[in-house]
Amino acid sequence: MSTNVNDSSSLLLDSLDKSSWKSYRFEEIAKNISERVDPNNTELTVYIGLEHLDSNSIHIKRRGTPDDVNGQKLKFYKGDIIFGRRRAYLRKAGIAETDGFCSAHALVLRANPEVISPKLFPFFMHSNSFMHKAVDISVGSLSPTINWGTLKTQEFLVPPKTIQLQLVSLFETLDIVRCKENSFTEKLKDYATVKARELLLGGFLNEEGTKYKNMQPIPKSWEIKPLHELFDKISKKNKDNISSNVLTISAKDGLVNQEKYFNKSVASKDLSNYFLLSSGDFAYNKSYSDGYPAGAIKRLKNYEKGVVSPLYICLKAKCSQHLAKYYEYLFESGFLNQQILAVAKEGARNHGLLNVAIDDFFNLKVPVPTEALTLRILNELSKLDTTNEIHQTQLENSNRLQDCIVNKVF
Repeated sequence: MSTNVNDSSSLLLDSLDKSSWKSYRFEEIAKNISERVDPNNTELTVYIGLEHLDSNSIHIKRRGTPDDVNGQKLKFYKGDIIFGRRRAYLRKAGIAETDGFCSAHALVLRANPEVISPKLFPFFMHSNSFMHKAVDISVGSLSPTINWGTLKTQEFLVPPKTIQLQLVSLFETLDIVRCKENSFTEKLKDYATVKARELLLGGFLNEEGTKYKNMQPIPKSWEIKPLHELFDKISKKNKDNISSNVLTISAKDGLVNQEKYFNKSVASKDLSNYFLLSSGDFAYNKSYSDGYPAGAIKRLKNYEKGVVSPLYICLKAKCSQHLAKYYEYLFESGFLNQQILAVAKEGARNHGLLNVAIDDFFNLKVPVPTEALTLRILNELSKLDTTNEIHQTQLENSNRLQDCIVNKVF
């Protein structure tokens, strides 16, 4: 983040006097657009579901089409805010860049320019002041949802128009820097992903590969083994309540504490039927998601012990530590996707859960490089990780600075 931006924000925040700010009901700040549309009978081509909204971002980077959905949806117009009223703790609120329609689990909100600048409104929506209140008024246990009737009565402080102009200039400058750093970091990740896949399959060997059924080319000299020869199935349950650390799979952070990740517990009160994991163990979540079309396999690294849902398939490495680390990278690369999808069927209730039998999973095949090659591969992958971590830290610092400034204002 540049020094000029830091100096400008410091000057503005130091001189910020909220004594002249006025309190408004949310229905005075924004209008709820509840125009309905039938996806099968519309000229609109852009669909935005909650899955297309990124947490803590005002930008919408993905979209769907009318073919993806059925049932009535909400129409939005360019410049409207699409706010995920379901599970508000995920902090999803993005600016529509074109006309389209969205999930009925969202609210379509339009800033009242008489009260708040439409350019300032999305930043206000991501402030702790708004988001914490949104979580507090959500109703329901499994999938807490906000009702417009309750939200519209909530009151918030809004700065005068003269100050709003300064804030818009500051926030947009911060956002431009943030977006540039995010774009570079994403490109670096994409490069690292491609490079890692090459390294994992001996791309530096210049050796002709062999194509196995439903598998990527693997050097002819490498062994191929089923997972059950390299991993044991974990079937130990948490019967003695050894651990109360309920874990869930995060695409970014792997196996993480569920309560910290969701800001609440969504696990069963009785944890005795959950699988017990130790540091270094792996868990496979059969739910597919963006970037993980066949589900995700993650390794427990942040805790000594933890428990996961009995819907997960859990495995313990019985190969060398270096090979276990190699497979951590291999699983993350999506190497097993084709094989998993070849043996899986979607769950009967169509909730995104793949029906993967345990025996089928442990019969999936993986390459087994020699110990010397494994060490060489891990060394190169470590260099990629270091570069990624440096730039990821810079991005996170920019994110924290912007969030800090927004929350100091609102």
